[in-house]
Amino acid sequence: MKSSVYRIAVAPFILSAVIIYIAFYSVGVVEKNYVSDAAKEYLSSLASNIYDNNSEYEVMTDKLCSEYELKAQTLSILISQLPKTLSEDMTSEELRIASGADEIMISDKNGLIIFSTSPDSEIEYVNEQFTDGLTQKNYCRTAIHKSENGCIFEVAVSRRNESGLIITSFVNTALNEVLTYKDTSYALHRNTAFDADSTSVIDITENKYIAHTTAGLIGAECIISPERFKNREGYFSYKYQGEPSFVFYEYYDDSTVIMSIISKKNVYTKRTLVLVWMVVLQFVFMLSSVLSIRSYKKDYL
Repeated sequence: MKSSVYRIAVAPFILSAVIIYIAFYSVGVVEKNYVSDAAKEYLSSLASNIYDNNSEYEVMTDKLCSEYELKAQTLSILISQLPKTLSEDMTSEELRIASGADEIMISDKNGLIIFSTSPDSEIEYVNEQFTDGLTQKNYCRTAIHKSENGCIFEVAVSRRNESGLIITSFVNTALNEVLTYKDTSYALHRNTAFDADSTSVIDITENKYIAHTTAGLIGAECIISPERFKNREGYFSYKYQGEPSFVFYEYYDDSTVIMSIISKKNVYTKRTLVLVWMVVLQFVFMLSSVLSIRSYKKDYL
């Protein structure tokens, strides 16, 4: 009789333990899938933002290049028709203002700068990017540099009347805002829909961070081997800063990966809460069962 009573009491305990395990596992799976879906949506959103920013920058840059190259070619024609341009400062300055250029330089066939509208200029030779145009008749090329004042469009075109190049520099401050949006790190900080411990963009050919939510790590070597990014998208477990974590990733292109890391304890928040409550309920149930058995034994045995 006693053994039957204890078997009846022990069976619910075992059943409760099984239910707790199933609930613990099930809630964990649901939470991981939820975070995985959120991470996938976040990474796709980042990839889309970066693509849109780059596209906007390229469209605006192409438009400005065409505009500045047309001005530089017009200048080349005017200078060839005004032989005194090099000796009359007023004429060259008027041409500079009319074209909207910040500086005009002229080189000889060897690339030596023989004239500049900036008297204090320290540039002696043409940019190395333009040396192949010194011997061409219809040369036109633009180099873009970023400076504190804005983007510098340096346009080199062939001289019409003799060998050499005319180089015009245009500083564009309006492009600064587009450059800010183009900056991949800005895209990472702007999108805060997914609360990750770390988000970064990696060049897997060099295994270096192109962008990172921690600015000081940009250009540094990535802590994760490129071999871990086997598929076009996915996730894997990784110990990040001593914490068991998940690494979610997606390829932006063949050599660029967008990656987010989130601690497992931030993923399994509800699972821990469910476990605590179920253990408490099981304890109450066990206590009630023990008290019931004691009362039964006292009254009937």
